[in-house]
Amino acid sequence: MKKLTAKYFLTKLKEYFWLTVAGVLNAVTLYVFLNPCKLIAGGFSGLSSALTYIFRLFVQGISYDQLMSLVYFIINIPLLVCSVIFLRGDFTVKTIYATLVCTGALAVFPYMRIPQFTESPTIGIIIAGVCIGFAMYIASEYNGSNGGTEVLARIVYKFHPEIDLSKVIMIANFIISVLGSVIVILIEKENLSVVFYSLVYVVLGSSFMGMFKRGFNHPQKFMIVTSEYEQLTQDITNYFKRGCSCVDVKKNREDAPDRKIIMVVVQYRQRVYLKQLIKARDPKAFVFVKDVYDVFSRPTFNRSYKTK
Repeated sequence: MKKLTAKYFLTKLKEYFWLTVAGVLNAVTLYVFLNPCKLIAGGFSGLSSALTYIFRLFVQGISYDQLMSLVYFIINIPLLVCSVIFLRGDFTVKTIYATLVCTGALAVFPYMRIPQFTESPTIGIIIAGVCIGFAMYIASEYNGSNGGTEVLARIVYKFHPEIDLSKVIMIANFIISVLGSVIVILIEKENLSVVFYSLVYVVLGSSFMGMFKRGFNHPQKFMIVTSEYEQLTQDITNYFKRGCSCVDVKKNREDAPDRKIIMVVVQYRQRVYLKQLIKARDPKAFVFVKDVYDVFSRPTFNRSYKTK
C-alpha cells in the first residue's frame, strides 16, 4: 500500500477535483443542451436518453431529467461491475466516481433551477460538443472515464489490443444516436432534424476531445531527402536545439549525388521556420511532412523544446 504523504494526498485531491469537473460537465451537456432539444448523444448517455423516453410511457410522477439520471446509473452498473472484475485498480475507482458525480448532478439540477438552452439546436450542439470533448479529455488524462463505451473499450482492448477501438466506438455511437433519434421521432413526434443534430454532436464531441488531447501545437515529422545533410543537420540542431536521425539513401543511378534522409520532429508553430531553413540550405531537397499526435517517450515535448 502506498504511503500516505501530503504530496500524494494533494495529487489525489487534484485528480478527483478534475474528475468531478468531468462528471459535472457530462451532466451539464445532457441537462442543459441535449435533453431540452430532444437530442440523443452517443454511447450509454444516448442509450439512457432513448430508454428514458420509453420508460416515461409507463412511469408517471417523475420528470424526464430525474428519470434519466436513474436510467443512466442503472445501465452503467453492469459495465462498472465488469470493470471491477477485469480492469480493477485506479481506473475503475475513478470511473465509478465520475459516473456517480454525473448521476448526482443530473438528479439535483432540476431542483437548482439551472436554465436549459433551447434557443438554437445548432449553437447548443457546438457548445455541448466542446463540453463533452473537454469532459472526456479530462477523465482520460487522469486515468478515468465517464463510463459507458469508454469502459467497454478498455475491457476489449485488454484482451484484443490489435482492434482499432476508435472506429468501433464511433460506429456504436452512430448506431445509438440514430436508433435513439428514431425513438424520439416516434414518441415525441419530432422531425428528422433530430437525427442530423445528434450525429453532428457525436462527431463534434470526438473531434474536440482529439483536439484537446493533441493540443493546438501538435508536433510534425519532417522527412528531408537532401544532399546537404551535414549542413542542414547542423542548422536544425543549432536552431531548434534538438537532434536529428539520418538514414542513408541508395543511389538509383551512377551520377546521382550522395543523399541522406533527415528525420526531425518539430512543433506545429515551428514548421514555417524549418521550411524556410530547408529552402535556404537546399532548394532541391525532397520533403514530406506528417502530423504526429503522440510523443509518448517525451510527454512534455511541446513544453521542453523552444525555437532559438
